[in-house]
Amino acid sequence: MLKKSHFLFSLITMICSNFLIAQEEYLDTTYCSNSSLDLGISNTGLSFGNSQNWNGIRFNISDCNIEEINGINITFWNPEEIHNSEINGIAIGLAPSAGKFNGIAIGGAVVSEEKVNGLNLGILVSVASGNISGVNFGGLALVSEGEIGGINFGGLAQVSEKGIIGINFGGLALVSKNHILGINFGGLALVSEGELTGLNISGLAQVSQSNISGINFSGLALVSEGEIKGLNIGGLALVSQNKITGINFGGLAIVSSDEILGINIGGLTISSSSGIMGINSTLGLLKSKGEITGINFAGYKTETNVLNGLNISPIWSEINELNGLSIAGYNRISQVQNGITIGLVNFAEILNGLQIGLINIAENNSFPFRILPIFNANF
Repeated sequence: MLKKSHFLFSLITMICSNFLIAQEEYLDTTYCSNSSLDLGISNTGLSFGNSQNWNGIRFNISDCNIEEINGINITFWNPEEIHNSEINGIAIGLAPSAGKFNGIAIGGAVVSEEKVNGLNLGILVSVASGNISGVNFGGLALVSEGEIGGINFGGLAQVSEKGIIGINFGGLALVSKNHILGINFGGLALVSEGELTGLNISGLAQVSQSNISGINFSGLALVSEGEIKGLNIGGLALVSQNKITGINFGGLAIVSSDEILGINIGGLTISSSSGIMGINSTLGLLKSKGEITGINFAGYKTETNVLNGLNISPIWSEINELNGLSIAGYNRISQVQNGITIGLVNFAEILNGLQIGLINIAENNSFPFRILPIFNANF
């Protein structure tokens, strides 16, 4: 998924950067004149043409080698040179472009070599080599080599190298090589190499190489190489190489290479390589290579090294050490049972407690009390 995000970033950036490449190539063969018809004094008033510095209202076919424009700048064609230029106010055109934008920029494409601040409306795209901040709209995409911050809408995607912060909507995806923070919606996916934090909703998947925290919903899966924390819902699965903590639901599975802590519901499987603690429920397998602690229900099987608390598995429990109560069709305690087992068949290598069932086997009891019906005990 992350490789695909790199491809998406590269593709969109390549397409949008053609605006800048075309301008640089054009400069090699084009002479830039700063002639203009000005109605005003001290570079202030109304200007027609390529005035280099102006305050007020300015009309130009195509900007070339401008420095600073303050006010309303209206252009009708792609600019020929935008290095070190700054527009403060309102910029309107086919493709309003500048080194820096501060204010309102409206056009088919909004292109900046540095940063864009304010209200930015790109009918097709808004592209910046620096940060994009404010209220930002890209009919197809918002693309930034810096950070995207504010209220942001990308019809297909938002792509950032340094982070996405605020209220963010990407029709298909939000993709960041850094964090994604805030209220975030990706029609298909949220993909981040940094933290994914806040209220996060994606149609298919949320993928992070760091932590996912907050209120997180994904139609298919939440996948993290860091921790998953908060209220987390994956239509099919929650998968983490670190801890999963909070109120967690995986339609099919909750899987962690570390601990799973909280209220955990996995449709078919809850599995941890370290430990599971809290209230845990699955219709299938509840499994931990470490400890399971709390109130636990597994429709098919509970399998763990140590179980502390209450366990209910209608079919089978496979436990090395039990400290508490286990109710199952078949309770197999392969090492030490400290507590009570209730089932059709109960087995304990070392029984320190009570077995209740049709057949009760305590290997540490002497004959004829090793195998008994109804109940067996050793205190």
